[in-house]
Amino acid sequence: MKCAIYVRVSKDCEEQKASLQNQQDLFKKYIVERNWEIYDFYIDVQSGSKLKQRRNLQRLINDANNKKFDIILAKELSRLARNGKQTYEIRDIAEKNGIDIITLDGAIDTLSGDIGKFGLYTWLYENEARTISQRIKQALNTKAKRGEYKGSLPPYGYNVVNGKLIVRDDFSPFIVKRIFKEYLNGRGYDAIAKSLYEENIPTPSQLANKSNSTPIWHGSSVRKILTNQNYTGDLVQSKTETISVTSTLRKFNKSSDYIIVENCHEAIISKKDFSAVQDLLQSRKKIKPKPQAHLFTNLLFCADCGKGMHFKKKQTWICVWTI
Repeated sequence: MKCAIYVRVSKDCEEQKASLQNQQDLFKKYIVERNWEIYDFYIDVQSGSKLKQRRNLQRLINDANNKKFDIILAKELSRLARNGKQTYEIRDIAEKNGIDIITLDGAIDTLSGDIGKFGLYTWLYENEARTISQRIKQALNTKAKRGEYKGSLPPYGYNVVNGKLIVRDDFSPFIVKRIFKEYLNGRGYDAIAKSLYEENIPTPSQLANKSNSTPIWHGSSVRKILTNQNYTGDLVQSKTETISVTSTLRKFNKSSDYIIVENCHEAIISKKDFSAVQDLLQSRKKIKPKPQAHLFTNLLFCADCGKGMHFKKKQTWICVWTI
């Protein structure tokens, strides 16, 4: 019996590394006792709620679809997934390819036909993941109310030191001031971005040492800086949050749900200039005119295809399929 062994921990720290090794040793002993064969170890250091981000679990699923082993082993069902939908998907993939699943927590053992507790364990682990996520969110919000920065990356022009935003001792705070000044003087996002790129000014992604950083400034990056209230010295957080514990997608919160701590750190931009920029941004918004309804809208139809006719200036009425 060829065994695919899935091992996972949530964080890359010394304690978790020891857990990885312990899990591997446990399964080596388990397999030797049964005279089975190790096909491969699939090891991830990632949250159990994020299926697509776990590269080696994806590799295991691909190998399962190619029927490269007979059994999937995991210490607990939660090692495979903490989300009910994902757990059932993995079970179905194994079932379709004639592969058994055994977890040492007793949640499932298809080899012996023990699947009665599968649904219960699936619900328990998903509920546990949701509870942990809520606790983490509450802890982060408590830190935010104390004036501690809880983001993964600070705004361009700042560093994070002991949870506080500190103005960087380099060129970046001056670039922030320049962006605000040029916008107030009438330049647009793209024009500002173009000049910064032409002058080889490091971008926010480069300053943050992101793996996918780019030297190209975009108008959207300039706008993000112009709308960031943190530059005034007020710490504004909880503007977005993840949709659920199993998704990386984020939703925008209502402004009433923002956590704002005024005068929390050193400002780069005065509140007066920031307010002036917001007013200018609002006044420059493009207002798209609504299409004008014609007298015969929804009344004329094409004699050939039966579809509604479309009115275009200087072309009178034409069939939508000829546009």
